Amino acid sequence: MKRLIQLLAFLGICMSSKAQTTEKSLLWEISGNGLKKSSYIYGTMHVGDKRVYDFKKSMTKAFKKADMLALELNMDSVNQMSVMSKLLMDGDTTLKDLLSDDEYTQVETFFKDSLNMPLSMYNKMQPIFTSSIIGTRNVGTENEDALDLYLFKEAKKMEKPVRGLEVIEEQVGAFNAIPYDAQAKALLKSIQAAYGENTNSSEPNMEEMMNYYVEGDLEKLVTMTESLDSDDPEISKLFNEVFLVKRNHNMANRAEPLMKEGSVFIAVGAAHLGGKEGVIQLLRNKGYTVKAK
Repeated sequence: MKRLIQLLAFLGICMSSKAQTTEKSLLWEISGNGLKKSSYIYGTMHVGDKRVYDFKKSMTKAFKKADMLALELNMDSVNQMSVMSKLLMDGDTTLKDLLSDDEYTQVETFFKDSLNMPLSMYNKMQPIFTSSIIGTRNVGTENEDALDLYLFKEAKKMEKPVRGLEVIEEQVGAFNAIPYDAQAKALLKSIQAAYGENTNSSEPNMEEMMNYYVEGDLEKLVTMTESLDSDDPEISKLFNEVFLVKRNHNMANRAEPLMKEGSVFIAVGAAHLGGKEGVIQLLRNKGYTVKAK
């Protein structure tokens, strides 16, 4: 289940929209507009790579100071059976139905040789979930827990209340908005990029993306993700809308009443921070002062 949550949430770092700020920071202070205490929003990367654990003093200070933690998901509320049922494709559809024999063999071979796992276990899964496995394969796993899960556990140790800005059904349910054939096409292109084929592929360089994350360079992250697949503009637009924009609005709206209760440390995927409809700008639109720390 922990692996599942990491892979789903990791999608957030791979999609974004144009940045609104050039300030390099993962931590932002939220104040004004009637708030009695400042709250904080922190961009996470939902992996166990040791580099995401290299916290600045300002981050640890803000985390300890906050009255509560707000994550994309409250891990206590995750229903595994509900998640698994939503990850499956409807009816009798399988990945094999969506690809040619040669294409399926290519994906199957990659899973066997590069990931050391059988593709058959993902044959009924929505291909976009399977694609997320490809995206995270080269990211470090020195820490057992992804960053958001680590923060969740730390908050529990400190007896801080934990709130979720979304429910898992919303995150996984977003998959259903993307046609299965488009998902399968994206999976195949990920495999071809990993093999060095399809040199025009916009498969992101995860090591480069990690470096930008560590630097807190939201603008570079956004610039990098702006070059993602544009072969089908309608599908690209749909991806951006359901996985990023809609969720950003939900997060900003649901964080607001929590901030009125007290100081909140909000930790969400870094890609949700920047952009015209990123959480930072949405909070500013509501009248809050949001400054890099």
